[in-house]
Amino acid sequence: MKRDILQSELKKRNLPNLFQMPDGQVIQTKEEWENKARLYWREVLLKEEYGQVPSLITPKIALETKAIDFAGKAKWETVSFTFEKNGNTHVIPTQLIFPKNKTNIPFFIYINFRKDIPDRYLPVEEIIDNGFGIFTVCYEDITTDNADFSNGLAGLFQQGERQGSDAGKIVYWSYMLSRMMDYLLTRSEVDKDRISVAGHSRLGKTSLLTGALDERFAFVCSNNSGCSGVALARSRSEGAESIRDICRQFSYWFCPNYTKYIDKENAMPFDQHCLLSLVAPRKACVGTAIEDIWCDNLNQFLNCVESSKAWLLYGKKGLKAPNRLPICGDEFLEGDVYFHLRKGTHYHSRTDWLIYMKAIKEQV
Repeated sequence: MKRDILQSELKKRNLPNLFQMPDGQVIQTKEEWENKARLYWREVLLKEEYGQVPSLITPKIALETKAIDFAGKAKWETVSFTFEKNGNTHVIPTQLIFPKNKTNIPFFIYINFRKDIPDRYLPVEEIIDNGFGIFTVCYEDITTDNADFSNGLAGLFQQGERQGSDAGKIVYWSYMLSRMMDYLLTRSEVDKDRISVAGHSRLGKTSLLTGALDERFAFVCSNNSGCSGVALARSRSEGAESIRDICRQFSYWFCPNYTKYIDKENAMPFDQHCLLSLVAPRKACVGTAIEDIWCDNLNQFLNCVESSKAWLLYGKKGLKAPNRLPICGDEFLEGDVYFHLRKGTHYHSRTDWLIYMKAIKEQV
């Protein structure tokens, strides 16, 4: 009998069982998963890693139509969201761009590092030429990427010093993506069944959390998300980022509770497969790069293998991959969990975009 390499690797990590509940119940059906396990893992992850999601504020919307751009092929609007709470307001500009004179357009809601249109991470014209629309926001327009919680959306909610499970910045960035989804669902041009959330690096973590919590997203694209994203924390690969590393520089991305797991990954009541599994039964798209050692490609791949068990409860395929470790050039797009490992470094590349668009098209 051929040795099961992947299960052997997973056994070394001694991951929490997705289907074993604290009261002893073993989850066996999709109904039990949805009614109990999904709620349990969501609660654990928000309490212990990312922080609690703030209450809903319905923003006011203002539109400004820009001159048609991209060789006259697209319509481009600035959509401004104004949030108000207790007399304080915060305005977030977003960019909505889609092929002109078309309907039933699949869309990416994309959170980016910069406002530039196009941007080196965001090849807008190529996305349009492939028949997709893009709805994008600069993450620091939501709230700044630092430990200051007095500005932006964070400033509307956070009072005083953060404690326990108070939201980290990833939660606030994610919060805005769901408000963008609220708006996108009102647009007649949009194919409501083909809306993806996407991001890269820390924003790949953000897109993953968003898709895990917001079941309206049909596709969840997490690019090079690494530690505290798709990568498992237990038994990380040599040279990969640890919880100690990430909390030393970026503890404000997470809730204060997360720091108690520094050098104690094996004591965590969860790992990142608990998060990725919450995307089931929808499509999860995971992209990695061979030279991106810090993001732990192996542990991202193994997460895709382990979390696929949640898809199986729904009668879905999960990850369809051979019984071996991933190699550069792999594109596993046949199941409901996609994984690719491209050449190159930590980057949201044209190659990544083309693979995500290809995968989405092939699933329609």
